[in-house]
Amino acid sequence: MAGAMLCLLAPLASAQGLQPVLDGKKFDSNYATKETVVTGDARIVYGDTVLTADEIRYSGSTNLATATGHFVLTYGKRRLVADSGSFNLATKAIHVRNLRLGEFPIYLSGDTVDGTLDEMVFTNATVFFRENAGYTPSIHAQSLTYARGKILKAEGLSLGLLSGRFITLPHFEQTLDAAFVSYLSAKVGYRGNLGVFTELGLHVPVTPGVQLGADAGLYSSRGLMVGPSGRYHRTDMDSTMDGFFRSGYIYDSGDRKTDVLGDAVPANRSYFEWQHLQQIGEHFTLAGQLNYWSDSEILRDFRHQEFYAVQQPDSFLEAAYTGNNYSLSAFTRVNPNTYFRMQERLPEIRFDQLPTALPLGVFERFNSSAAVLEAPAFGAAPSLRTDRLDAYYGLERPITPVPWFTFTPVAGGRVTYYSDALGGKNTYTRTFGEVGFDAKLLSSGTFDYKNPVWDVDGLRHLFEPMLSYRYAPEAARGRQYIPPIDSQVFSTYLQPLSIADSRNIDTLSALNTLRLQFNNTLQTRDAAYGSRNLAELNFAADYRFDHLAGVKPLSDIYTELALTPAPWLRWEVFNRFDPHTPSQQEFNTALEISDQEWWKLRFATHYLRNNYQEYYLEYRHRLNEVYDVTALWRYDALNRRFNEQSYGIYQRLGQTWAVRYEVAFYRGQTREGSFALNIEVELLKF
Repeated sequence: MAGAMLCLLAPLASAQGLQPVLDGKKFDSNYATKETVVTGDARIVYGDTVLTADEIRYSGSTNLATATGHFVLTYGKRRLVADSGSFNLATKAIHVRNLRLGEFPIYLSGDTVDGTLDEMVFTNATVFFRENAGYTPSIHAQSLTYARGKILKAEGLSLGLLSGRFITLPHFEQTLDAAFVSYLSAKVGYRGNLGVFTELGLHVPVTPGVQLGADAGLYSSRGLMVGPSGRYHRTDMDSTMDGFFRSGYIYDSGDRKTDVLGDAVPANRSYFEWQHLQQIGEHFTLAGQLNYWSDSEILRDFRHQEFYAVQQPDSFLEAAYTGNNYSLSAFTRVNPNTYFRMQERLPEIRFDQLPTALPLGVFERFNSSAAVLEAPAFGAAPSLRTDRLDAYYGLERPITPVPWFTFTPVAGGRVTYYSDALGGKNTYTRTFGEVGFDAKLLSSGTFDYKNPVWDVDGLRHLFEPMLSYRYAPEAARGRQYIPPIDSQVFSTYLQPLSIADSRNIDTLSALNTLRLQFNNTLQTRDAAYGSRNLAELNFAADYRFDHLAGVKPLSDIYTELALTPAPWLRWEVFNRFDPHTPSQQEFNTALEISDQEWWKLRFATHYLRNNYQEYYLEYRHRLNEVYDVTALWRYDALNRRFNEQSYGIYQRLGQTWAVRYEVAFYRGQTREGSFALNIEVELLKF
């Protein structure tokens, strides 16, 4: 008999309203025993469940289908492949041999599998993640219980690569929407100051949301660096917590040279870094980081990419509660490192009230703090310590006679108390006030201009002149008595004008200053919503009416330009010009052009008078689905040399690995050496 047969006598059909359908080339049925044997492209269909095999034996009384040869069971989006086995259409119980199961992002196999379609127990199980390939990491377990989307438990579990098993893991459970190994990287290469090296990093789960492991590096010219590392992520209702830590220790047997203070770098070297960010409910956040370096050069020597971003690490912990119009915070900053000076807060408790409306259109502003401040002795600078209480209260009243003009007079006062004062005083209290205004004019013009090439649908020019003035002649009062802990930090940008926004409250200067700004914005309609900026051009400068020794009345003129005519093009310019000399003090540009699919180019210039003049070019090009090529050049125009040249190839191995091959040349750097060759292997997701 050929064709399809409806099993109308099966109890399963009458109970659930579904009818199993058998199909194949040859049928052999026994109505007495209610058994049917189908051979040759045998198939049984029951709802969204389909079973195919070389031979299927189905019992209508027990609802059991036994299949041999090319067993394939499809259940919704899941597909199970085995040599042979049985499946109960009513209970969904399954027993198969040599099963292969694929459910993205994993592939499982086992010698025998028992259970149901919702929960299966594998013996001698192997699990591949994302793709079943020889270069893909896999895990092996003597016994593994798998439910849809989750490994419930595993016994005798080990991790390996290329059929090797080299890491044994404890009993655990793992959801498949999270990475099994969240971090696995390897790097081999050569660097002038390190010699031939190999580095390895690995994290594995120990509890849900927590991965622990270690980073290790072996350097032919230095020795072995190793240290524990890990990361964590937890989400619970409206709370989240994220963080990581990493560390390293080495007995450095190489040429260690000297640190930033000119002292010899010790042989015992180590570092520790921890970062934490936590949100509890809608109002409370906890953020912190800790950075310990045994010497100023350890990251520069062994983790130079991290060192370039942060050369003086910070260590702090802050807890903040935010209300509707206020915030309350506790902030602690410590410095576990001894080779640079940092203002320490041990701690600072601070209250900030946002501008709050009062009657008659007046807004009030208030902040206060209590802090224990320390600045340890460093070089010729003495040790400083003080307990400081500080408060500021201000009022402002916006006046808008016409919609396009706003004039806001402001007034405020600050009182600050210091213990351990200088100049023969035990304590010192400073009080002073400020007055001023902020004036803003907003004008606009629209133009019916369209350009389909640049996706321009009309133009709108916003012109916003702003004039601000602050007068606080007593702000510098008592400087000789105040421990200068919160002092002015180096910056080439305009600093906040009002004393309410100044952070260097221990080294304030008298104010009698006018600030003029001109802001220009060119916009067009956005196809999705609202408008988008095509260009921004802003100017700003200060004029000081109090002529102080060594300070010019007119400040440098600051100019900022940003052009974003299309998503693939952005050009930024920052310029600082001294009108007295006249001379250009600083000029920085950045041009970025990208094809989101194939290539990206970034060109930048950095000029600071009497300091440096650098040109930077970075290019990345995607050749195909597997290979990208990269190049980077940094040219020092003052010394007429390429400080850095880097050329690389980026390769993707399937969906699992990424490999980067890079060769780099350096000049002018005394520690990093003149040549580097790197091969980096990174596990994209596992």
